[in-house]
Amino acid sequence: MPGTKITPVFRTDGSGDTYAFTDFLSKSSSSWRGRVGTATSVGFPTGVGAKGNLGLTNTVKKTPGAISYISASYMIAAGMKAVAVQNRAGKYVYPNLPNIAAAASAVTHVPSSNAVSIVDPPASKKTAYPISTFTYAIVPRNAPQKGAIKDFINYALTTGLGMGVSLDFPPLPSVVLAAAKKANASL
Repeated sequence: MPGTKITPVFRTDGSGDTYAFTDFLSKSSSSWRGRVGTATSVGFPTGVGAKGNLGLTNTVKKTPGAISYISASYMIAAGMKAVAVQNRAGKYVYPNLPNIAAAASAVTHVPSSNAVSIVDPPASKKTAYPISTFTYAIVPRNAPQKGAIKDFINYALTTGLGMGVSLDFPPLPSVVLAAAKKANASL
């Protein structure tokens, strides 16, 4: 290894990516779980903060020795390199579409809360990337723009799905897609 100092870069704003990353670290390390925990925003013990995936991307690109957790779509768009992370099957896997899809394929049931985690999927998903997550839309039922938002989400869950792969998002498992359509219809 070169003698370059490693600089962790973390998000300063609350995010699902931070939740997924800290959830993985909490599941992997009892020390992390006890000291920092899992949340959309945590007190990282060291490093440099940046806002959003774009902020992380820009900070990592300009900081020698920087390492971060960045949404795969931002990382791919920026032409950044990724590291392989060991999954429960003991395999080191990269955050690419097939490996994220493998993590998503672990979902066989969606609870009524629609809260589903694909972080640290079972060892039976041998190629699953362990820090995978779904993208959520949180829509207040009394929002004045609810109709337009509902129409947009319906588009995203139907016609728009065909664009997912070109935007670096794997297809949704059928059980997740059905739950998303049901939740949207109930708005």
